Amino acid sequence: MLDFMRPAPVKPDTPKSENAEFKAAEALAAKAMLLANTYQTPPVPKTYEVWYSYASGIPEAVARKINKILEKGGSLGTYELDQVHLEHLSATEQERRHQDAVSYHLDREMDEIAKLVQAHLSSSDSYSGSLTKMAGNLSANSSPSQVRSAIELLLRENARMRSETSALNECLTKSRAQVRRLRSSLEKSREKELRDPMTNLANRRFFETRLAQEVVEAEKSKAPMCLVLLDIDHFKVINDTHGHLVGDDVLRYFATILMANVKGRDLAARYGGEEFALILPARQADSARTLCKHIMHQLDKSRLVLSQGKKPIGKLTASFGVATFRAGDDPEQLLTRADEKLYEAKKSGRNRIVCDS
Repeated sequence: MLDFMRPAPVKPDTPKSENAEFKAAEALAAKAMLLANTYQTPPVPKTYEVWYSYASGIPEAVARKINKILEKGGSLGTYELDQVHLEHLSATEQERRHQDAVSYHLDREMDEIAKLVQAHLSSSDSYSGSLTKMAGNLSANSSPSQVRSAIELLLRENARMRSETSALNECLTKSRAQVRRLRSSLEKSREKELRDPMTNLANRRFFETRLAQEVVEAEKSKAPMCLVLLDIDHFKVINDTHGHLVGDDVLRYFATILMANVKGRDLAARYGGEEFALILPARQADSARTLCKHIMHQLDKSRLVLSQGKKPIGKLTASFGVATFRAGDDPEQLLTRADEKLYEAKKSGRNRIVCDS
């Protein structure tokens, strides 16, 4: 495990000069460069950002992921760092700005609706006041001319009120349509944030949120639940032999197989790199194992070849670690057991399923 972990936390109310902040950032940058040199990873923007995040400990998930790779004796090159970046640091500034802009316009539109309603209420109060005043000026002894004047006033006020109400309805209709468009845009943007851009499966963030929800539900309902971690075997060989573009195609192909096998509340997610996850609510271990066997069977039938030259890529297999929910489990415990079983499957020859029950 590397020595560079998070620096000692600084209390929010601790004063810090600009010079001290510069020195702290400079120290982290030096650690990032040392890490890049140690592992011989060119300090291009992506890899440098990963090493800087690792050195600073922000976000913590980066440090956990890299430490996990090192604990298992895995390689830590440019490809692995690219996967860490994709998994934890790839939310683009452009996407965040888009969401901020949509939220800003949505707030402004809601403010405008509130102003329109307030103006309408004020107009209604004015209309009501005019009617009250007119009623007070009339009596049983009012002359025909006074009654005629009151009726003319009533007609004018009524026409004004109808005109303002019509204009308000038109403005509200436009505003409601704009709010619907903005909300739709915001929802699509947020949904995009929860999808892995390469495979279109749920991403790590969505997976962790959903896993926490399903664990709470399983505890509450006493219903069964399984978590599967699965890993494409010898995926690095595919990348090294055929290149990353072919590797990406293999990941997408594998994702389509997973999507074809999940149903109902089941969730397929890209956990990171060539590792995927399945959340299987309301399933016993036998049902989860059957599903994994079906995926293995589909992979076994696959005959992947390069589009140019029709050169075979080789047999595609995967290893599976299955953890069953136990009363009192939290998401981390469930993940740990599934990861341990996946590691067992890898160590015992790959292309197999290992279950914790």
